Amino acid sequence: MHRSATSKAAAAPDHSPAGTRRWLNLGVLAHVDAGKTSLTEALLHAGGALDQLGRVDDGTTQTDTLALERRRGITIRTAVASFAVGDVTVNLVDTPGHPDFIAEVDRSLAVLDGAILVLSAVEGVQAQTIVLYRALRRLGVPVVFMINKIDRSGADPDRVIAAIRRRLTPSVIPLGTVRDPGTPTAAPVPLDFDDPGTAEAVTVRLADHDDAVLQSWVDHGRLLDPAGFTAALGRLTRRGVCQPLTYGSAVTGAGVAELNTIVTELMPAETADPAGPVSGQVFKIERDDSGDRVCSVRIRTGTLSVRDPVPVGTEEAGRVTRLEVFEPGGPAHRDRAVAGQIARVHGLGKARLGDRLGAAPAGLPELNFPPPALETTIIARNRDQQHTLHVALSELGDRDPLIRLRTDDQGASRISIYGEVQQQVIADTLLLEHGIEVDFHSTTVICVERPAGIGRAVLRMGDPDHLFGYTFGVTVEPHRPGAGLELILDVPRSQVPMHVYSTVDAFREALARYVELPLGAGPYGWRVTDLRLTVTESDFIPPGPSTTHVKHTVEQVVAEAVRQAGTIVCEPVDRFTLEAPVDAISGTLALIGRHRGVPGTPMINGALAVITGTIPTAALDPIRRNLHNATHGEGLLESRLDHYTPTHSADRSPKPAWRLS
Repeated sequence: MHRSATSKAAAAPDHSPAGTRRWLNLGVLAHVDAGKTSLTEALLHAGGALDQLGRVDDGTTQTDTLALERRRGITIRTAVASFAVGDVTVNLVDTPGHPDFIAEVDRSLAVLDGAILVLSAVEGVQAQTIVLYRALRRLGVPVVFMINKIDRSGADPDRVIAAIRRRLTPSVIPLGTVRDPGTPTAAPVPLDFDDPGTAEAVTVRLADHDDAVLQSWVDHGRLLDPAGFTAALGRLTRRGVCQPLTYGSAVTGAGVAELNTIVTELMPAETADPAGPVSGQVFKIERDDSGDRVCSVRIRTGTLSVRDPVPVGTEEAGRVTRLEVFEPGGPAHRDRAVAGQIARVHGLGKARLGDRLGAAPAGLPELNFPPPALETTIIARNRDQQHTLHVALSELGDRDPLIRLRTDDQGASRISIYGEVQQQVIADTLLLEHGIEVDFHSTTVICVERPAGIGRAVLRMGDPDHLFGYTFGVTVEPHRPGAGLELILDVPRSQVPMHVYSTVDAFREALARYVELPLGAGPYGWRVTDLRLTVTESDFIPPGPSTTHVKHTVEQVVAEAVRQAGTIVCEPVDRFTLEAPVDAISGTLALIGRHRGVPGTPMINGALAVITGTIPTAALDPIRRNLHNATHGEGLLESRLDHYTPTHSADRSPKPAWRLS
């Protein structure tokens, strides 16, 4: 950081008492090809965790372990590796940079104490850099910028810093300069506090953000020395007020050891507090060599021990059968994991990605990623494996709630996805874990169906082919857009099977679960929503009915009522924000218009134009593909589902997924 700072990360054995050990869960993020995984490898090597550097091009890196990661040279699944710097154990979390895996990124960000945001010294600020930085700010994660590839021809760190101040934040604090950028001998030059001009410049810069520095300077004329600078910058970094910036090259190793020191000095490393209720967060689920589920969990508070039951909300996710805590040298079997640590936890058979385990500490940010907008048919090349494929997909969906699986009216399996790369990852996972080769067909945007009118249906005890001892009737009618499902009980309490469900509320909750299946696929195969469902009849003869009889009767009656009502297919529409250079407004607006977008009046902010509006979700992919050319490579498109609107495109012929027996 400066000439008096440690110039090399401490790799010597740590002898600090267990109670003074600290943990820093550090993310490494970047736009694709900015050198993120190579930098992760270099940090591990500088920290003494690797004897030899791996290479992305050779597929020998520590953190990219999937076959597809090695083939493509990109990070797909979050990986964790550890090293020690003094009394701090750094858990380095290597996250995906491809936009198809933004949900994976968000789940990882939520468990971080801090992040290194990597930029290329040649390409600088890119679209995904902006998306990642905004996500980090939204989640309150402190950031250190790292300008990588300073040795590459065309490297221009000053231009990159100017772009950071223009597109990301004006509060970036460079920790020096670069000597000979764009050459093999390029190296970072730290701040020289022996130079009064440097000391005054950094004091003035930090005084803009720190009252203590300002008062000391104004009242006493004191300039920051190296220790005071580090202390003040650490306070500002941990609060998210300022973002330090350093330089280096993962290939030559320049600046890497210094980066290890910088992050451990400035980021909020945590000392374990084993007291209090245990809480944690699941950010990765995988299978071990035995095929058993393993959850990667960031322990937030308390202590998690082997044989502990672990709750998720009011339910139990399982009981811990084994723990592996990430430590320098790799995951180590331990009897417990404490606050601040990351552990691989065995035995949590019901946990899902993103689950909060145990008590929920105050102040944790909510995960906020959009659901997948695409759906595709997936077929086993060996048709004899089709049933096995469906079971495997159900397991993937159970692990990741964003992978939604359904069966269409032809009996084919359809899954929700973010994009083509994720589709290939699913294929790679199915082959690796289950030995199933698959093909994908008929990729479409995910639509919904809304009732077109009023539908009524009833099954009564004694009706032909109705073998269950339960009477049930409903009316289905349209509700306002965005209302979802409103469930109304319009029957006497005496006709509710209380001996089965105990309370009217429990009966209502059970009905809400039972209607998920018939509403999951309407006449056109899409989820049915925005409806009012009124229960008009409910009757039985004691001691019946059983819960199974109620469930099957409800499913058939609701499906028939939806069919009687008819449905309208509605396509998703996103609200978008598009940033582009002012001189590209005309071409950008033309691009939006060609794809049925409805833009508002552009807002001009310096050399940047910001356009907001709505656009069919189906048009987002072609816009993204053409945005680079339309905006000279400087465009950024962000969007989020806004509403659904009736579609006028050709749809499948109406084929009811359910009929009354």
